[in-house]
Amino acid sequence: MKQVIGVSDIEVADDGIAPSAPLKRRSVEAYRQAKEHYPYKCCVVCGLQTALAVAHLDQAAGNNDPDNLAYLCHTHHFMFDSGLYPVEAIKLMREHWKKTEGVPNHAARMKDAGPKAAATRKRRAAARKAWVTRRSADKSSD
Repeated sequence: MKQVIGVSDIEVADDGIAPSAPLKRRSVEAYRQAKEHYPYKCCVVCGLQTALAVAHLDQAAGNNDPDNLAYLCHTHHFMFDSGLYPVEAIKLMREHWKKTEGVPNHAARMKDAGPKAAATRKRRAAARKAWVTRRSADKSSD
């Protein structure tokens, strides 16, 4: 027998109890809260934008407070649930994505990338020239 509960059609047992209904409603509410408060939709750890889940940071599925929610890909959600990421780290990364509005900002790591790349090209050119010079000197001495 199917019964409409308001979220979706859920199979109800003969006794009229739908054990999955409360969990389903809490999950929908968590996604609604996350979408409302965190419009960027990417994993807060890796930035993946597909196959996301909403993680409850206190591990309580009923606590849908926005401060308790974070988007995580399935891999990082599993790792968080396993205790590999502390709650503070997830919150810090969530705030980073909030500041950048979901667009990665590599400026802090790339501030001197241009000069470093130019110096590398210069060293490689000098090394190549030295190699050619040594090789031609070796051939002429033979």
